[in-house]
Amino acid sequence: MAKKRPPLHLLSIFEASARLESFKLASQELFITPSAVSHQIKSLEEFVGFPLFVRKSRGVQLNSAGKLYLSYVQQCFELLEKGTKAIERKFAKPHLKISTFSTMATNVILPQLGLFQNAHPDIGIRIETGINITDFRYEDFDLAIRIGHGDWSNVEVRKLFDIDIAALCSPEFAQKYQLTSMEQINEVPLIDLTSMDNIWQMWADATGIKANNFNHNLTFNNYEASLGAAEQGLGLCLALMPIESSLVKRRLLINPFGTKISFGRALYAVYRHEDKERHDIQCFLNWLVKSPNLLTIDE
Repeated sequence: MAKKRPPLHLLSIFEASARLESFKLASQELFITPSAVSHQIKSLEEFVGFPLFVRKSRGVQLNSAGKLYLSYVQQCFELLEKGTKAIERKFAKPHLKISTFSTMATNVILPQLGLFQNAHPDIGIRIETGINITDFRYEDFDLAIRIGHGDWSNVEVRKLFDIDIAALCSPEFAQKYQLTSMEQINEVPLIDLTSMDNIWQMWADATGIKANNFNHNLTFNNYEASLGAAEQGLGLCLALMPIESSLVKRRLLINPFGTKISFGRALYAVYRHEDKERHDIQCFLNWLVKSPNLLTIDE
């Protein structure tokens, strides 16, 4: 017995028309004429045996049958999309799409990425930068690398490193102010971040320094910009270690006090439960934790 299954293209036209409540807007989205939309909707209604829309002088509106049918059609499309992505991840040529923040990409991953590609030429890499938490239900990433407490729900979480904070500056800045003692933070320009309230006070409290005269010469809302300002000799900045170890290794920045404090957060890899055993993800993470650019450097 043949199954009663409407043609997929009719369901696509129905979903767009129902979502937009307009045959005209659906035609623009689907790049077909409004009359073609109307004709195809009529064909679908004949197929199921009852009307799905109430036609009005201005636009259309779903009737009760159309509303119920739309919920099933949207669930069908969501399941089809989810299944397509799952089968691609499992059987397509490995192509790892990674979301991370900019300094992690610039200072840790990219300088050593050639070594990974030489070791794993079959795994393609695509990196996008951002700081927002990735929602794997809706975003097309395979792996996210984030700093936090590791308490994200409905995902696999792998801790990579604990994060510390160090006060860094350019070698020229350290020489100019003859930096040798942490108490000198009361006397030199400091670079602040709007996203990290009272971070210098927290650093002073953690190191046992009595801070009473902070000189907040520069304030940024962008962490990467604060590092750039420090490289230009404009002040002391607070940096996430070992993320920025490569900057110290290359002596673009130095830790004049040789001190770090715990940030209370860690670097994590986050990915889907069903990707727990994916070869490309595990290869990349095993390579990442051994990266020379994540070595802790005390200077």
